[in-house]
Formats: sequence, structure tokens, C-alpha cells
Amino acid sequence: MKPILPALILTASLIAAAMPIAPSAAAERPREPAKANSEITQQRPDRVLLQQIKTRMLDARARFFADIGIDVIGGDVLLSGRVDDPKDKRRASALVRSVPGIQTVVNEIHVGKTATMRQAIDDLNIERQVKTSLVQVFGKRMPRLSYRVTDGVVYVFGHANTEWQHNRALAIIKKVKGIKKVIDRLRIVPNGTAR
Repeated sequence: MKPILPALILTASLIAAAMPIAPSAAAERPREPAKANSEITQQRPDRVLLQQIKTRMLDARARFFADIGIDVIGGDVLLSGRVDDPKDKRRASALVRSVPGIQTVVNEIHVGKTATMRQAIDDLNIERQVKTSLVQVFGKRMPRLSYRVTDGVVYVFGHANTEWQHNRALAIIKKVKGIKKVIDRLRIVPNGTAR
């Protein structure tokens, strides 16, 4: 039954990732050239960067690929999930950093045994409740943020336009039942001008 758990987690993660949290999050604006990875490159939309990261991991035959979450916002990347070996955690960061256009990498991957089925379901339920709570409060004015839950720990990542928006988002998330801890990786970026 163990081989089914990673497949279930991957399927649930893909379904959750496919659901946008705000209509405006899908819209991408053309970016101006900026310095990245020690060279001048044309900035790429986040969805393109995400695809390049996934391709890089598949090309490298990274066996941990199905066990981690990858979120890209404004060229910044959050890695989350779980791997068995600390080397895999370091390798995931290195693979992401090798993609031109990546600004920063926040690696919150847990090292250890695979979550139980109960924990995986609890984490998915927390993610669903966080999404519902944020949409109810922010609606179409949702900050450009993402969140992942591992073992009841919520990693909040992305860009808020104002300090009020940042603080409000965190306050909303902290009210969700079942959360053990909230890790704030949400930056204040006025008018989405990061990069």
C-alpha cells in the first residue's frame, strides 16, 4: 500500500495546483530585462519558469520530483514537501537555481519518512480551508501568494502589495483549524514590481 501514497499525494497536489486562487493570478504581464544567474536574461513569466524547473528535474531523473511542491511567484521559488535524503533537498535547490531567470529559492523541503495517509489528507484539508478563507476575505484583490502545508506547517510564499495585505493574509491563515505553525515567506512588493 505504500506505493499508492506518493501517487495519491502527487495527484492531489496536481489538482490543488491547477485551481487558481485568484483570477488575476493567471494574468501575466511582459517583464523587462533584468540580471539573473550572473547574466542578463529576458525575464520569463512564472508559468514558463515553472515548466523549465519541472523539465530540468525530469531531465536530471530526480526521483524526488513527485514528492515536492514547486511554486513560482515573481521569479522567486518555494520548494516544499518531503524527501528521504538530505542530498535530495540540496539537489532540488541546485536544479532550480540552474534555471535562468530564477531570483531566489526558498527550500522548505522536509527530510524524513513519507507522511501517513491521515497526515496527507489533513494537510490537503488545511490547504483547502486556507484557500477558502483567503478568497472569502480578499476576493479579486488576492495578494500574489501561494501556500503549502507539510505536517500541519503552512508555508506562505509570494508578494503582498502592502504591509496591511501581508498582515491580513497571515491573520486569516492563522485562524484555520489544524495548523501547527505558519512560516511567513510573504514579501511586501508594492504594485507587484519585484524582479
